[in-house]
Amino acid sequence: MKTAIFTPSASLSFSNMKTRVIAGTADANPSRTDAPYTVMEMRIGTGGGAPAHRSLDEDKTFIVLEGALEFQTGETVQRVSAGAVVTVAPGDVHGFNNCEDADARMLLVAAPARHDAFFRAMAALPVPHDVEAVRRICERYRQVIVGM
Repeated sequence: MKTAIFTPSASLSFSNMKTRVIAGTADANPSRTDAPYTVMEMRIGTGGGAPAHRSLDEDKTFIVLEGALEFQTGETVQRVSAGAVVTVAPGDVHGFNNCEDADARMLLVAAPARHDAFFRAMAALPVPHDVEAVRRICERYRQVIVGM
């Protein structure tokens, strides 16, 4: 990684989440250098989130900045609110859901970088999502959905 200053990219949207990529893969934005990690700011609307899944190759850290989320790690589901930090090892089951009446906001740091490319692919799908297209994207980016 080279030292650089850059402007975060445009917002990506799917599953009632609006995500702003702060750092990630250069192929998504040729004007920047690959970072060894992905950093994204996520705004999760009521009912939005990610189903239980496993990210086979990524360490993840979620930092809740505003609001509250129901967060699943393994078999445990817990309400987490602003200030909470959730870490997830590669291959561990995790997911989150906003059950509140207000948006939640969090940062996601994932290493190695590429989770932004997964988000870009998901955001590019037409709505409603074709289940087979989602399966192909998950397979390409080594994400395994285990629950809804």
